[in-house]
Amino acid sequence: MSGYEIFKALIYANIEYKDFDWLEGNNLSEFEILISVVLTQNTNWKNVLKALANLKQANITKIEDLSNLNTQDLVLLIKPSGFYNTKAKYIKNFTQKYFQDFNSFEFFKDEVDREWLLNIKGFGQESVDGILNYICKKEVLVVDAYSAKIANYLGCECQSYDELADFFKKDIAKNQQKLSILLKKECRLYELYQIFHALIVSFCKIHFQGKKLSAEGVAILEPLKF
Repeated sequence: MSGYEIFKALIYANIEYKDFDWLEGNNLSEFEILISVVLTQNTNWKNVLKALANLKQANITKIEDLSNLNTQDLVLLIKPSGFYNTKAKYIKNFTQKYFQDFNSFEFFKDEVDREWLLNIKGFGQESVDGILNYICKKEVLVVDAYSAKIANYLGCECQSYDELADFFKKDIAKNQQKLSILLKKECRLYELYQIFHALIVSFCKIHFQGKKLSAEGVAILEPLKF
C-alpha cells in the first residue's frame, strides 16, 4: 500500500476538498495562513477564523504590522483561539526572528528552511511543514492527527511524524502525471501535496466520528487494507 493508492481512492470517492481554507485562491492570505499555523494549536478551526477576523478588522494584514503591535493588544485580538498569552508570545518571537534574518516576505518564502523554522519556539513539525508547503510552495506533505487516523485504520503504525509523512508520500512523486489526470488539471508536486492534505482532512471530518468510521468511509478505505 502507498500514499498514492490512498490519494487515488479519495479522488475516486469524490471527497469535496476545494473549500479547504489553506488552498490557493480561497479565503486566506499567505499572512493569515502563517499566523493560523500558531493559532490552530489546541483549538478548533472556527475559533482560529474568529481570531483571524479580529486581526483583519484591526488592519493587521502583514508581518510588519505585527512588529508595531504590542503583545497585550495581540493577545486581545487572538483571544478566540485560546491559549492566547502563549500564542501571542510565539507570534511575537517569530516576528522578531523574521526581521533579524529576512528583509522581505518574498525573500523569506524563497530562503527559509525547515531547520530555521523548527528553531522557532512554538513551531512543531506540522506547523513548519504547513508553512513550507502552503506558503513557500515547497515539495513537502503536511501530515497531522487526521493522517494518523487513516494510517491507523489501515494498519500502519507509524512511530514518528517523519515516518507518517513518508508513508503518505510513498509513490506520489512518481505518479504525479497520473494524479494530475485524475484531478483533471496539471499539478506541480507541491500542489498535489496540498490537495492530498486537504482531501485527508475533508475525508476525516466527513467520515470519522472520534475513532469510529462511517459505513461510507469503510467502503472507501477497506479495499486499501494490508
